[in-house]
Amino acid sequence: MRERTRSGKLGEWQRLLAALQINQSELAFLEPQRTQLATLVGQAEDFFQSQAALAASKQDASQQLAALVSECDRLMTVLRFSLKQYYGPTAEKLTEFGIQPFRGRDPKAKLPPPPVESPGPVDPEPAAVD
Repeated sequence: MRERTRSGKLGEWQRLLAALQINQSELAFLEPQRTQLATLVGQAEDFFQSQAALAASKQDASQQLAALVSECDRLMTVLRFSLKQYYGPTAEKLTEFGIQPFRGRDPKAKLPPPPVESPGPVDPEPAAVD
């Protein structure tokens, strides 16, 4: 069965190289290809290690970026509240800083009162049967 993942393929290449190395005297005619495969596998190992290091570096950079974003968000909140405190919550000057001033609430439309039901004829309660 052939491997499909990159790490699986690398393991398959390494196993073949090891077997070729053990049987090198018997398979001397394959020496140029074995040497070429050994060079390519070495390069592939280097790239695998480089990729793993870059993935770890990327994860570290992502964590640092997430911390910076969180800190910036907290500072933005403080600055927005400070600007509202300084200028007042209704000051149009706040729009200059990307903050929407409080302009009041729209009055709710008054709904007509629900219709009052007129009392209809009351059914007499059935008499108790003795």
